[in-house]
Amino acid sequence: MARWFGLWYGGSGYSSPEDNDLEEFSSLADAKHKLSERYVHGYWQTTRFEFVHREPSRVLTPCVGDDCEITLYRSRDGGDWPEMRIFLGPRGGVRSERC
Repeated sequence: MARWFGLWYGGSGYSSPEDNDLEEFSSLADAKHKLSERYVHGYWQTTRFEFVHREPSRVLTPCVGDDCEITLYRSRDGGDWPEMRIFLGPRGGVRSERC
């Protein structure tokens, strides 16, 4: 399984992520699962954030919009451009596209 590093954006109810919000995901499937989990269950069930530059934590993610997404990078440095973006499709599934 390939590791991914990503920045989560929860939608219009959230501010844009900062560099110290970078998370590590064990695979693309893991990142997709976390995006879905934060959208569907975040208002009542905590989700784990595996931050790279600070301590991991479990938090609620209420009011996540259907415009939420995670931009994914192959390295923890990130670089200027993400390699992939995952987001919610029109029927609630998680989609991915290369950037």
